[in-house]
Amino acid sequence: MVIDGERKTRVQGIKKRWVYNYVIIILAVLMVLEIGFMIFIKNYYYGDISRRVSDRAVDTTQFYHIYLDSSDYTLEEIADRMVRDFPRRDDESLEFQIVDTSGDVIVSSSGFYVDRTIDTSDYTEALKGNLGTWQGRDPETEERIMAASSPIERASGEVIGAIRYITSLEEANKTIIKIFMVSMLFVLLTVAMMMMMSVLFSKSIINPLNEINEVAKKMAEGQFSERIEKHYNDEIGELADTINYMAGEIVNSANLKNEFISSISHELRTPLTSIKGWSETIVTGDFEDKEEARLGLNIIIKETTRLSQMVEELLDFSKMESGRIVLHLEDVDIRSELEDIVSIARLRAKKDGIDLLYHRTEELPLVVGDKNRLKQVFINIIDNAIKFTPEGKDVYVEADSDEEYVYVKIRDEGIGIPKEDLDHIYEKFFKGKSKKSGSGIGLAISKEIMNLHKGELRVDSEVDEGTTVTLVIPLKEEA
Repeated sequence: MVIDGERKTRVQGIKKRWVYNYVIIILAVLMVLEIGFMIFIKNYYYGDISRRVSDRAVDTTQFYHIYLDSSDYTLEEIADRMVRDFPRRDDESLEFQIVDTSGDVIVSSSGFYVDRTIDTSDYTEALKGNLGTWQGRDPETEERIMAASSPIERASGEVIGAIRYITSLEEANKTIIKIFMVSMLFVLLTVAMMMMMSVLFSKSIINPLNEINEVAKKMAEGQFSERIEKHYNDEIGELADTINYMAGEIVNSANLKNEFISSISHELRTPLTSIKGWSETIVTGDFEDKEEARLGLNIIIKETTRLSQMVEELLDFSKMESGRIVLHLEDVDIRSELEDIVSIARLRAKKDGIDLLYHRTEELPLVVGDKNRLKQVFINIIDNAIKFTPEGKDVYVEADSDEEYVYVKIRDEGIGIPKEDLDHIYEKFFKGKSKKSGSGIGLAISKEIMNLHKGELRVDSEVDEGTTVTLVIPLKEEA
């Protein structure tokens, strides 16, 4: 229960981290977008207002230049005429002022007396002969305002004052705040939706993982018949398939090992029984019957050799499983080694009524390999060919080469291998249906040795027609 509680806590922690991190990322992205959006909206509204008051200031200045063409008018007279015309030319959202070069407001369209000196940046820029804008707070009302000032110039270029337009930013700010509230509501709704989606998505991951964990625990207890249901065709589904496949392989491996142990026990029992029986017969028998004693000793030698071969295969299998098969590389004359092995195997084949035919090759290039391991492969393959070939049939051995490889072919006229077994013959402990099958590891070891030599072991077979095994060995590279 403690373990289950800890696992549940870990799963909940994963779920919370997933949701929180997901929401934080989405919220951060949305807030960045929100800030950028609001900056754009503010700049858009303020820019539009700035253009409007600036254009009005410039237009008004240009319109009233007609009064400045005559030197008879003073600034006060020009201001009076402008104010009288202002209500007909401007909307009520703008306040119009004329300011002299001292910063005093001569006249204002609001009708109120302005008891302060204008020194804002828009006015100082206008005195320099340029259009100027400014935004800030009205000293009297504290509301946000924007102002644009345009210089009043005589024909000589002398600046005698400035036309100043002022507008309130309060309505624009209210509109911007409304847009901000709406957009923030959208952000919150988006975050809430994303959180819901994140929770649902995390469940779609956590729940299958919980199921995988439960089934894995049962498998750890030995219940390999359990299988994980695949819900999604994604990485988690692939994980479920892999665990299911692993469980199947464990079951197959266990069955194969059980069969292997049973088979090895039988294989060991038979020669041991023969050795024990003939040893007892020789010890207790009549030593004058030398022929019977010779027969018994030959059987003991044969069965002892068979036991020795089985032990060697088991040792090689153990090394292969632990990756401890080490090659002692040297230059190898394949032709010489193969002829020696064929000479020895021919005697055994002859006893079984089989002809072992060797196609002699005049010359083969050298290869770099482990001579003893290659001889082990040759012996194993030729021994299998003889074992599965009926009396009166033939086994053929030949070798050839090209510019890259030496090819050794062992072909028999034996019982062949069924197609459904061909894909499994390299598997450890796999044994065919034939009673002559051995431990089921000889071919797997041979293939591993060929792989270590960067070569190949190929098998082609037809039932009742025979089997051809081709060994492909790379040539020695020229220095």
